Amino acid sequence: MTATTPVAEPAWPALRPHLSSFDPEAFVRPVDRFVWEPVPVPHPTPAVARPLAGRRLLLVGESAALVAAVAGELRARGARVMRCDPETPLDAEGWDGVVDLNVTGLAYELGDTTWQSALTRTTGVIHAAYGRWSTEARFGRHVYLAVTHLGGLAGHGAGPVPQPLGGIWAGLAKCLPRELPAAGVVVVDLDRADAAAVADAVEREYVRPAHFEVGYRDGVRHVLAGRPAPAVPPGPRPPGPGDTVLITGGARGVGFAAARSFAERFGCRVVVTGRGERPEPGEATGLDDEAFAAWRRGRLARARTPAELTALRREIRRADEARTVLGNLERAAADGLRIEYLRCDCTDAEQVESVFAALGDGPQYVVHNAGIDEPARFDRKSPESVVGTVDVKVTGFAQLVRAVLARPERRAALRLLSNVGSLAGRMGGMVGQIDYAAGNEALARLGFWARDNLGLPVQTLCWPTWERLGVIANYAAAVRYVSTLDPAEGARRWAEELASGHTGEAVFLGRIGAVLAPGQLRGFGMLTGHPDLPRLHALDHHLGEVEEYALFRSLRTRWTLEAGRHPCLAELRVEGAEAVPVGVVLEHLVAAGDWVVPEGWPLLHLREVRGFTVHLAGLRLTGGRLELHRWAEGVRRDGEWQVDVSVDDPSGARVAGATLVYGPEPAVLPAPGPTTDRVPAAEEAPSDAGRLEWAGVVFPAERPEPGAPGEYALRPVTPADLWTTPFPPGHTVSPAAVETMVRETDRRSPRPAAGTLTVGRLVLSPGAQRVDRLRAGAAPGEWWGVRAGREVLCAEGVTLTD
Repeated sequence: MTATTPVAEPAWPALRPHLSSFDPEAFVRPVDRFVWEPVPVPHPTPAVARPLAGRRLLLVGESAALVAAVAGELRARGARVMRCDPETPLDAEGWDGVVDLNVTGLAYELGDTTWQSALTRTTGVIHAAYGRWSTEARFGRHVYLAVTHLGGLAGHGAGPVPQPLGGIWAGLAKCLPRELPAAGVVVVDLDRADAAAVADAVEREYVRPAHFEVGYRDGVRHVLAGRPAPAVPPGPRPPGPGDTVLITGGARGVGFAAARSFAERFGCRVVVTGRGERPEPGEATGLDDEAFAAWRRGRLARARTPAELTALRREIRRADEARTVLGNLERAAADGLRIEYLRCDCTDAEQVESVFAALGDGPQYVVHNAGIDEPARFDRKSPESVVGTVDVKVTGFAQLVRAVLARPERRAALRLLSNVGSLAGRMGGMVGQIDYAAGNEALARLGFWARDNLGLPVQTLCWPTWERLGVIANYAAAVRYVSTLDPAEGARRWAEELASGHTGEAVFLGRIGAVLAPGQLRGFGMLTGHPDLPRLHALDHHLGEVEEYALFRSLRTRWTLEAGRHPCLAELRVEGAEAVPVGVVLEHLVAAGDWVVPEGWPLLHLREVRGFTVHLAGLRLTGGRLELHRWAEGVRRDGEWQVDVSVDDPSGARVAGATLVYGPEPAVLPAPGPTTDRVPAAEEAPSDAGRLEWAGVVFPAERPEPGAPGEYALRPVTPADLWTTPFPPGHTVSPAAVETMVRETDRRSPRPAAGTLTVGRLVLSPGAQRVDRLRAGAAPGEWWGVRAGREVLCAEGVTLTD
């Protein structure tokens, strides 16, 4: 599978390892700064005149009046609509998809809590669907479409943000594919919260979701596009020794890393907060790591029942948190840093007011960092816990803003309110983070609202996972989604953002890791200037249109190729008709393994392709096009992870097939057989009866080396030689080597028709992507590929028969 760029490039880079082929311990990268902005794109063309006809939709929303009006509009378009609103209980059966109006149609006021009942209802709906949707392999059979009212540009761009809490559902939706990978998901943002506008958008976007987020402003369709943005310079008044920075939830993790950075760089006073009182030295809080581990073991040994064990684990976690806070504060004091601690639950208005009162005229900088991340699959989370996770971000922000606006001197003192968001909200988080993503994305949209509606200086910073810091409970799992951020770099960048005083959203993004669902891949389609774009586009190129997808089990796709679209499609003729080269079909087979992986995404390398067969007549383009249906299924067999892949034409006739064999290490090729000074008997008398013809533009006819009749020097074929796409997909097996084997076998295999090509076994080792010399082996149908003097490819049993 396509390899991520290793930390240190080995002499022989691994051959198409699974996307998880990075070392979690070393996958810490510098991050790039991105901003997102709306870009106009064309309206999708519906495949049928009435795309919603017969669709069974559950319509969810807090505004019963809007739900009723939209239901009427959707029914007029042929949909079968069931309602779930404050006046109608949830009917858990009889619907295929969800149109979630959430709080759309309701005006937002600072501190509004109507979102809580709306989110509770959404949680119940997803719980009701979860079992059916999680086992459904048909891709897009079920769709979750969230409608928001953020102004038609998802809160970005100029203009008001009528209902910022739609961000809750935007974050929730973008994270759903992690747990429901075959479901279609899309967020549609509107500038008008009326029934006709909602129904029009649903009709356009529901059937075939193409982007995570779509917006409609003044009738123009937009999607959000991410692009690199340079670091911002310091503003006119960066923090100084006379300033105070208040950080919610800043006593541990990334918050305290930021606190130290601010205090060291600016000499300012930093006040961090936590839900409890400042920890005091005690039995466990003063222990070092080794002593605390021994204390922990002793406490756990006292448990006699499961209830006691649960209680002791809770006690140990609180003690560890208190030990961390106390240690952070003591080390900061020893270093001469002005970092203080105050108790504050940021969702409690009285406690927030108490903190502001303790700071005189108020802090010059407020950083809303508090957050909860309790990872569990969404169907295992109660509505109360989901609301509680979002509440820390949403209500906490509202209480901070209220405290700032409560007194003119506080408003005058404030230079910046900095929200701490997350990539989980911007691009979708990990399994178990749906509610966490919802809260973080809501915070970003609230920042836009407070800036544009209240005139407050608000910025939002969306961070990836910091290396072994923060609320992420499972670092080893987190690093498989995106690369982690070095804490020193994160603290430096955070100080730069604070000093700039900019009021917008900045997203910090490193490398994109292993854990991708086909639906989420589409969400990266509008990301530009990122180093992983070649890999992502290569995945998308061979993915085609997904028809079925079962995580860790199977994939079914449809891939359509049209004559004249790419150079490789004008290169080969089979019995006089344009055809797809064998190497291209082989690459398409192998690419299926990118998606059919064993649980846990372990490091695996493609070692062999077994039983590769191609019915050559099936490669011909009929009427200028070829449609290929690919089915891949993964299985543990003989102690190995194997993926059986077949490719059929639309009638179901077999075109090609193979079994992909993976292992934890790249393959080691068998020892080459004895060399020979003569060409094997099957090659002594080439025939003119070959059924295949090459144009010779992409794959020039290679001739044997002088004095070595079975050896061929191969001219390199690059991905751009094959494909006319901005990011042509790289090779797994050298296409020049494949086509040379096919050509030479064709010339020496007289037969009345195109026939069937068979490769009994293709053993691959690092370097097989770029073979520069091909040598016929001593055994019939045996070929060796060489790269820089080293055997990197071995093909056995290559034959062409009727």
